[in-house]
Amino acid sequence: MIKSKIKYFLDNIQIYKEDEKIIEQIDKHQEITFDIFDTLIKRNVPNPKDVFSVIESILGENNFRKKRVEAEIKAREKKTEVTLDEIYDEYECTNLNRETIKRAEIEYELSMCVVNIDILPIFKYACEKKRVFLVSDMYLSRAVIEEILNNAGIVGYEQLIISNELNINKHSGDLYNYVREKYELKNPLHIGNDFVSDYLMAKKQKFDALKIRTNTYRLDRKYLKVNNSDYLNAFLSNHHSLENGDYYNFGFERFGPVLYGFTKWLYEDMEKEKIDEVFFMARDGYIMKKIYDQLGCDKNIPDRYFEVSRRSLRVPRYAKFNSLEEIMGETPLLSVTNMEQILDSFGLNPLKYKEIINKYGFNLDSVLKRDNLVNEKKFVALFNEIKDDIFENAIAENDLLLEYLKQFDFSKKIAIVDIGWGGSIQSNLIQTLDENHIENDVIGYYFGLAKESKNKLGKKGYKAKGYLFDCLNSDSDHDIEISFRPLFETLFLEQSGSIMKYEHKDNVVVAKRYPYEYEIDRSLLPEALRVRDIQAGALQFARKYSLSKLSDYIGDNRELYFDYIYSTGTNPSKKDLEMYGDFLFFNNGSEAYLSKTKGMGYYIIHPKQFLKDLSAAQWKIGYLKRTLKVRLPYLKIYTLLHKIANGTED
Repeated sequence: MIKSKIKYFLDNIQIYKEDEKIIEQIDKHQEITFDIFDTLIKRNVPNPKDVFSVIESILGENNFRKKRVEAEIKAREKKTEVTLDEIYDEYECTNLNRETIKRAEIEYELSMCVVNIDILPIFKYACEKKRVFLVSDMYLSRAVIEEILNNAGIVGYEQLIISNELNINKHSGDLYNYVREKYELKNPLHIGNDFVSDYLMAKKQKFDALKIRTNTYRLDRKYLKVNNSDYLNAFLSNHHSLENGDYYNFGFERFGPVLYGFTKWLYEDMEKEKIDEVFFMARDGYIMKKIYDQLGCDKNIPDRYFEVSRRSLRVPRYAKFNSLEEIMGETPLLSVTNMEQILDSFGLNPLKYKEIINKYGFNLDSVLKRDNLVNEKKFVALFNEIKDDIFENAIAENDLLLEYLKQFDFSKKIAIVDIGWGGSIQSNLIQTLDENHIENDVIGYYFGLAKESKNKLGKKGYKAKGYLFDCLNSDSDHDIEISFRPLFETLFLEQSGSIMKYEHKDNVVVAKRYPYEYEIDRSLLPEALRVRDIQAGALQFARKYSLSKLSDYIGDNRELYFDYIYSTGTNPSKKDLEMYGDFLFFNNGSEAYLSKTKGMGYYIIHPKQFLKDLSAAQWKIGYLKRTLKVRLPYLKIYTLLHKIANGTED
């Protein structure tokens, strides 16, 4: 344990932390030599030998890691430096032959190796100004190392010197002497990560030397300890770049993993269910479809973007209703609403009904309680005057909706994909198809299915599945994302307004959308631009991770993939709160903020305002932590408050 701690300490020593200081040292020397592995090149595993664990798991070669390490030890007992061929001459096979495993090791090294983005700018600067040499103690062949370097963009150096070709190494100091004499170095500086081989021995052989850190984990928080989290953390850290910006990095590190995990689960389950075609539902399905297409899943199960919304499916159904009570039973209005939102939920343009609204003593901003509307005499009178318009509009919208739906082939086995949570869109869609005698076989796929899905889907016999949690198909009633649902939903924003209804355009029926909430005077609000960066980061994660053997090793580990965003939502860091606290969020047309706060100093003087702002905050854990600024069990506090608000606390 003491030896391990000393190694960890030495690995994390860095002579100069600022790039400028390293550049200054480069300017003072004529020749620069670089170590390769853990200096210019990083592996997407916690430590180099973990590549062997990945190979063992995927290939199924029993005890490969242990036997591979032992084989190298035996090979090195015969000579100073060894090649990969010489190592495998000592390897005792179990299930696979030596050549197969050796080729696999090369393949996995190529897959796992990426450029060290911290040192790349320094390397490029050195190549522009000085003679540059790469010096490595390594058993891999020149051809493999050159391919790794080329893939990582490490080009422009003068020579590559590899220990196994000369049977000498840096660790003894002999390789430094060889390089200095062979290439007539006058004033060399060596840059590397190993305290002994790259620093002490370089110094001993009259090289100036700079020691850089071996461990370059750059994530700004420690996540929950989940199986294989060290491996995924290594991958994320190796791709973290300050140049990309905080929101891009958030998408890559927090949102990307759960999107990737969901998409792989979705595709694999659809194959089992023998799905013919998959429809990604607007608007939350926008980024999901992009990930699905990027991973190449569409080659086997084709996909389409399906532009429906609760409103576009709900309003046409009013054509079959006869009363205010029936309509109010379907509307998604908040408990406290206004006349403009009510008219819009009826399918009418509120601006066209200003005079009638005024006639009954209301205006568009009149605040009303949803549950009182059916007993409010003036409102009932208003409804009776406009109900013919409501039903006529519903009939017209229903005709166009049916034309739109008939452009899709529901006679196939269809999957629909959405974020969740109750399944109301799926329920309304299937009801519409059934009522209009359109043959269909539909199954829903969601990030999560909450308790209300039992009523909206389960009681009607509709099929659906949840990835993170599934209250429909289990006895669980635990919605694990409910404490930060608005924050999670924000990440899925499509850069376009919600679907209102349908219209004819160029001989087809297309969706007509509301204006985009996050656009004013043709300029996108900061939230939209930030979400664009988040989604770009998530797409890049999915692309790079899918090409890595690490994705096969970690496999379907949904707890791990979700953990990054779950930790953000339930235990946010100071940086998380700064990034998302003032994020604008729209809930059924109502404008709110995720966790905007006036600060504890203000609330001490105005305690009632604290409760009002807590009630209005869409991300209550974020609001509490941002306001109180002390270490408390905020998830437990939220859970208790949620139970009290819903009357489930004893």
